[in-house]
Amino acid sequence: MARQGEAIRNVRLDDEEFFRIRNEEVLPMWKTGQEIADFDECIAAAKELSAGKNYAERQLAARENEVHNLQPQFGHALTEQLLEGVQYVESESPLLPNGVWNFYTDSYTRKCSFDMAQVGLERTKAEGQTMLNGYPIVNHGVEEARKVKRAVRAPITMNSTDEDGRLASEIALASGWNACNCRSLQEVIAHCKYIDLAEEIRINQYESRLAAKYTEAGVPIAPHITSNLTGYDAPGFKALVMTSQTLIGAAQGIKQFYFELGLNMHLVEDCATINVTEKLAREYLDKFGYTDIKFSSGAFPFLGAWPPRIDEAEAMIAWNTVDTFLAGIDTAILKCRDEAFATPTKEGMSNAVRMARHLDTLIGRQHVDTSGEDYRLEEQMIELEVRSILDKCLEVADGDAVVALCKGVEAGWIDAMLTPWVHNHGNVRLMRDAEKAQRYWDMGDLPVPQEVRDYHRMKLESRAKIEGRPLDFSMLVGDLQFASRIAPQV
Repeated sequence: MARQGEAIRNVRLDDEEFFRIRNEEVLPMWKTGQEIADFDECIAAAKELSAGKNYAERQLAARENEVHNLQPQFGHALTEQLLEGVQYVESESPLLPNGVWNFYTDSYTRKCSFDMAQVGLERTKAEGQTMLNGYPIVNHGVEEARKVKRAVRAPITMNSTDEDGRLASEIALASGWNACNCRSLQEVIAHCKYIDLAEEIRINQYESRLAAKYTEAGVPIAPHITSNLTGYDAPGFKALVMTSQTLIGAAQGIKQFYFELGLNMHLVEDCATINVTEKLAREYLDKFGYTDIKFSSGAFPFLGAWPPRIDEAEAMIAWNTVDTFLAGIDTAILKCRDEAFATPTKEGMSNAVRMARHLDTLIGRQHVDTSGEDYRLEEQMIELEVRSILDKCLEVADGDAVVALCKGVEAGWIDAMLTPWVHNHGNVRLMRDAEKAQRYWDMGDLPVPQEVRDYHRMKLESRAKIEGRPLDFSMLVGDLQFASRIAPQV
């Protein structure tokens, strides 16, 4: 296993290297790291706290029983504030029994600025109003996080994205929050600016191995294989991101993945994306000898621009939920109306859960018809795109998935339109077709067959003909706000 700055490969961390990283890099990040120095105690506590409300087990149960989980999101600065909101939602809405929690950390914690998180925490205590946009789990430490776990009835996962979430994940896992991430390519595209992909993969290899060690000790963990990105990405790119990241996580010993798809809000497209992802992930994992891995799925609400008025925002919340269920995705991750102005309130999130559960009741077992020609063609084009790019990357990397991703980004074969990350080429251009599906206007240097290029062009030209205007940059810019524009009154 490579150390920081050394060439990196897709190989498993042995125990010596894992605990070296843990003791030299991770636990010293903040003083609360010493509270979890005894790894065996962390495992034992997590096993006890997770009994009957394990996130990974709840996800598999939803798939096996063909029910939908709801996953509201919450995060406040103080433990008391967090618990007040969570307990309100659990008592005032039909979250249980088919529900899980996503607790998110604050922006300072996500950037490992724990000193600034402490300032926000102290100001919150002094002023009585939350001064952080999430729960600073690292600053609170393991005992406070365990207090949360004991008080909450539904299983918990945690979202602490950005470059380095290792200490946050360590404390969460040691507290029975079955939370961990395996999403290096997702993170650099969505949240990073300067970090090298190889270094981000090195960080995520540790986090993946951490999850695997808990699973091996009897505490199942289902790390998030995420493709939320920025909201302006093609379905094939999202499927590529998720499929490739399974190969990195599996090498570290992960046995269950939770695919978290950022919705494009086009029903057929989203359904085809998650189905192609699971199909190709299974195929490539089997090819590399990882044959005993289980899947579940969730959908994250659209991450592009939202409308600035509550009525239209609630329509978006409802459609994202309907899209999730009809696409056959196991879990709907929820937003609420409050997020137009601030972090979610307990009343707003309870409202979102009630709305989503009623939509679940109305939809029942309806789903997208995957036998139709339009659906099959959509799935075929996504699959061709993913295979072509991933196979090309693996070929030049002699089959090493880590080297493949690094070389793919370097060559511009893996490319996104909108991202803060300086290492991205940014040669692809996307816009919506007449049915509001994401299509490539310019595929840049993506190594895909002409058949895929022609399909995307045909879809866009159909829109141009219907609207009587050319495909140009003004159309692309306008599409960035296609969901946030409010219809004018006549």
